[in-house]
Amino acid sequence: MTDLDNLSAYSSERNLALKPLTDFKCKVAPQKGIHLFHFPLSLCSMKVRQALAENAVHWTSHLVLLPVYQQYEPEYVRINPRCVVPTLVCNGKVVTDSLNILNYVVSKLSNLDTSQKPSVHEFEAISLWLNKADSLPIEAFTYGDNQGANKSFLFKKAADGGKGHEFKANLLRKLVKRHENEKQLCDAYKSKLNIVENTLKIIQTPTRMNALCDSADSILMELETQLLSGPFKENGWLASMKFSLADIAWGVVLYRLGKLGLEPLLWSNKTIIGQYCEKLFARESFKRGILDWGNVPKHVILPMIKHKLFNRTKLIS
Repeated sequence: MTDLDNLSAYSSERNLALKPLTDFKCKVAPQKGIHLFHFPLSLCSMKVRQALAENAVHWTSHLVLLPVYQQYEPEYVRINPRCVVPTLVCNGKVVTDSLNILNYVVSKLSNLDTSQKPSVHEFEAISLWLNKADSLPIEAFTYGDNQGANKSFLFKKAADGGKGHEFKANLLRKLVKRHENEKQLCDAYKSKLNIVENTLKIIQTPTRMNALCDSADSILMELETQLLSGPFKENGWLASMKFSLADIAWGVVLYRLGKLGLEPLLWSNKTIIGQYCEKLFARESFKRGILDWGNVPKHVILPMIKHKLFNRTKLIS
């Protein structure tokens, strides 16, 4: 199996989710203004928050606490049947899937001058590199055992040999049974269960994890080549002379791979990627969308304590 086949196999298993929603009218979603349902440490939430900051979009925050499984609560699943974050809501209309949301922000919500928006030609290159960033198996790297990686404390705890995913799978089976008479919820939980079970198989199989690491290395070699030969060498960015969604996606991905301890394995010998990271991480929108939400006690632990003290729902029983 080639490196491309490895990633394709991962993607086909990962993409068992329900189709993304765009401008879907939802009566139970906030009806006025722009709202983002997100989690501070969620990779996809990071991308969207930075895109909103970069495009000068004002939004209202709604935390979805993934560690206590709020993404599975019926009230949230009725807004986003994919049982994931982020979810963007614009005047009662729902947009799901991070790539879909990113494009929506640029095309419909951006407050930037038209001259700062990409041309048709640039959009093609941006889309190519957006998809390459999205193809990297970040979830598997986050929860699986990457031999030789020195993960930060938070992510060491997440790599539990699949115990967390086993718990999720059992919880979703209970939710499927509990809501068997409500088709929308039942279908959503079944779809998510399929994804969790497939991810579990991957992270519990060392040979598949090693193959994914090899595949990721191949994509980062492509990134290195693009940086050396593309707009970046002329003091531009990845896919264009202008900062774009491709840079947002890759900035967040490289930042997460670094936190997962994969930098020495994937790009320590690729100096140009390190230089690209420095430029990405210095961006003001990176600070506002990622770093400002990185205070774990404030943005994760305190909200979880409040949830446990005051929330009376019984999702887990």
